[in-house]
Amino acid sequence: MKYLLLGLIQGLTEFLPVSSSGHLVVFENLFKVRFPGITFEVFLHLATLIAVVIYLWRDIVEIFDFKKYSLRDQPLVLIAVGTIPAGLVGFLGGDLFERLFESIRWVRYFFVINGFILLSTRWAKGTRENITIRDAILIGIAQSFAILPGISRSGATITAGLLLGIQPSKAFSFSFLLSIVAISGAAVLKAKELSGVALSYGYMAGFLAALVSGLLAIMVLKKVVLVRKLHYFAYYTLLLGVLLFFI
Repeated sequence: MKYLLLGLIQGLTEFLPVSSSGHLVVFENLFKVRFPGITFEVFLHLATLIAVVIYLWRDIVEIFDFKKYSLRDQPLVLIAVGTIPAGLVGFLGGDLFERLFESIRWVRYFFVINGFILLSTRWAKGTRENITIRDAILIGIAQSFAILPGISRSGATITAGLLLGIQPSKAFSFSFLLSIVAISGAAVLKAKELSGVALSYGYMAGFLAALVSGLLAIMVLKKVVLVRKLHYFAYYTLLLGVLLFFI
């Protein structure tokens, strides 16, 4: 049951704009629910990665159609550029960010900030289809803030895209193409610590729970983004952040 619960939490909060890392900190500190080791974390990251690949399969295939795009519009170039800011921030501030995960003291502030980020999309009127190098850099900077527990990666990147004037479907797709690199990087870094892994039914149950709930979360989020209602999630993280001040 513990593995299923953690798999569901990871799958849903990884993609919905409510911050999986923030929820992990809350569950670990308030309910004493902890990951059963680094191996299980890697399994959940792989499950969510597979969920993104399954859902965005056509978009992934399309980015390798080099004849379709110029160099400046090539999705692989834009993804690489958009990945740089978060990579630099993670490399330079690793120890600081690790300390932020130790308690809910800072997470509650970040949940509130996340709420205001999402709330700003109420005034976004994006209609532009093309994503420029400048857009990729700014969206990448937004993604770097999601290293903070309580700031959603999908929420920050999609919001940045919408505020830059990019239409919802394009902002959504680019956000999740960026997530493939981010999730893969996290899984690879943790996988280095694996040795002699023995699979169990609990691990597989958590993996499947994360995969299925991740796919469901992506589908729900896309529908919400397309109808320009991303700000609905703001009320949840604002409320959660405020409640944590009284706990």
